[in-house]
Amino acid sequence: MSQYLVLSRIKIQNANTIAGFTWGFPSITQFLGFTHALNRKFSDSYEGDYPCEFTGCIVIANKVDNKVYQPKEFADLEFLQSKNPPVLAKHKSNSPPIIEEGKVNLTVSLVLELDKPLSLTLEQIDKLENHIELLCRSMRIAGGSVLDMDRVKLLSASTEEQENAMLKKVQQLCMPGFALKDQSDFLAQQVESISTTVGKDLSQPVLDAWLDFSALKSTANPKLKEGQTEPDEQTDASWSYEKRKGYLVPLMVGYKAISEVYDAGQVECTRDPSTPTRFVEAIHSIGEWLSMHRVRRLEEFIWRYHQCDEWYLCQQGSNKPDKANISEIDQNQSQFDIDEETLNLF
Repeated sequence: MSQYLVLSRIKIQNANTIAGFTWGFPSITQFLGFTHALNRKFSDSYEGDYPCEFTGCIVIANKVDNKVYQPKEFADLEFLQSKNPPVLAKHKSNSPPIIEEGKVNLTVSLVLELDKPLSLTLEQIDKLENHIELLCRSMRIAGGSVLDMDRVKLLSASTEEQENAMLKKVQQLCMPGFALKDQSDFLAQQVESISTTVGKDLSQPVLDAWLDFSALKSTANPKLKEGQTEPDEQTDASWSYEKRKGYLVPLMVGYKAISEVYDAGQVECTRDPSTPTRFVEAIHSIGEWLSMHRVRRLEEFIWRYHQCDEWYLCQQGSNKPDKANISEIDQNQSQFDIDEETLNLF
């Protein structure tokens, strides 16, 4: 039996749109962080009355409005900044530096996975849905404020027929929208393609391959004259944009430790001095936005935490990798098909 909690069309104001090297949409870690925070609040409020946990979520974008502007034609987009310098007299003489922030107003739908099904009456289901909605309205998602949401719906299925009916219900609650799918294999394929074309080692073109999924490229199509087989310096050409199949985007999908674990209080100025500290760097991969009508199995779109040793990843898939699988991630065909030195670029 499978069971999901659908948070339909959550309107968020001023969420963080910068994620690692990317911007435009919050990172997956921020949505899984919200899932974890909601799980803790939900467990504390009912004190074991509902013995379940939210173990993952599906991220569906309904509307995205980044706070950017274009200063002039053909210029790069720039973030709209909120400059709030200190008002104390001792600070007025020296203007403080302004740290760039990227904000976005967006509407998203989240489908939370329950680790074990709940057997509830209709009255208990209504009570649970209303309570979850109240919790969500008091929380932040990706640093943004929750302004409104359509509804919270608990859906269950135990047979294949019910699974199909549940999928249609989820699509109705979340459309129009696009679900984020992990396409990390495409990065390895692009690295191999660049290495074959350019003739570089696999350790060199990884960053170029990753940037290919965000770059806007154009190709010159020569206009050959009658009897001409090869273009020359005088040959005219028409330019066209290169189109890649699918709506592929670069993503930040987790962290990799770059230091040992320090005891609580050993590192100064940490957010929580009672918790051990470890320094990390962001890990990036490739994702694809797919319209909800193309979703066939909800399990294939659920993002979950996968942690092992120095790796802290957000991945899609039902099985958590063991140490052997993490080593394979580092060395073989996956989103981390790069060596340690190249990984530091990310």
